[in-house]
Amino acid sequence: MAHRMSIRAPIQKKITRKKSNSRAYPVSEKLLRFQDLKLGVQEAFLNIADLYPHQSEREKFEERLLRFLNSDSANLKIFRRKDELLIYRTECIVPEKQDSRFPLLLLFGNPASHSVYSEMFFSFESNGREHRFWKVLNKVRLLSFTSDLESGSRMDLAYRNRLRKEELYDLRYNSPFRIGLAVFYSMPSGASGTGWAGVAGLYRLFGKRALWRIGEYEKSRVERLIRKFVSPRGAIIAFQKDAYLRVKSSMSPDYDIARARSGELVGVCQCDPDVRLFCFPPTRLMQGRKMLALLRHFKESASKMIESSFGGEINANQG
Repeated sequence: MAHRMSIRAPIQKKITRKKSNSRAYPVSEKLLRFQDLKLGVQEAFLNIADLYPHQSEREKFEERLLRFLNSDSANLKIFRRKDELLIYRTECIVPEKQDSRFPLLLLFGNPASHSVYSEMFFSFESNGREHRFWKVLNKVRLLSFTSDLESGSRMDLAYRNRLRKEELYDLRYNSPFRIGLAVFYSMPSGASGTGWAGVAGLYRLFGKRALWRIGEYEKSRVERLIRKFVSPRGAIIAFQKDAYLRVKSSMSPDYDIARARSGELVGVCQCDPDVRLFCFPPTRLMQGRKMLALLRHFKESASKMIESSFGGEINANQG
């Protein structure tokens, strides 16, 4: 078990600095960049001086950042500072390996801090149990892991997550699709109930204008991912408003939660109009009966839609 750390003292030490007009990184430096750390884990470098060029704006941000980081103990393990850079870990699971299945990218708003630390999407619920996301995908037969079929519920959750990650990269699972998982906003945020959770927590931290600037860099990253993994014969499910709005084409319908709940919010990607873009309600609603019915309907209708568009046969048991 990891050593329990104090939340307040380390973060205060990292963030509180003497006021200075000097910058280690000029405004002309790239705002946001990424590098791979290990399989499914990346490190992001956000230039705070570029994002907030005025000292007063930056000081207010630093105050908010302190509260944000202290909202979840996992933040202590995945965020760090280096001069004007805010450096954090993030996640993306997109396999290089290919097979005959059509690609499906599951696109979320932003990662959960504890899942990034655990190095697996939806690593566990707040009570330490298996996350509902994986249970629902298995229930509707959109994604079933081979290791789950072999071991049942006896397996340690951390070990189960490690096996699932390997299977996602090796394509060793049952699904009509070749699955990838990504986030629109790379920065993680803490658990629900803290006031800093989810994408709403990022808006509270950065403000609308600054987060929009960050979103432009995130959009470029996601579009490169779409062209690499999804184009030209796959689909995307966006589970969050911004993830849909920043990826959709100008001719696709605007976000409407009622249409998302009914499965009627469908468009195409701006970077590739051949890629279908579906928008579903947030993952916190995954276990509702309407969501289960929506996912089941998607599994059948999307398979037929893609197959009729590009030809070929989708094998639901391939993996």
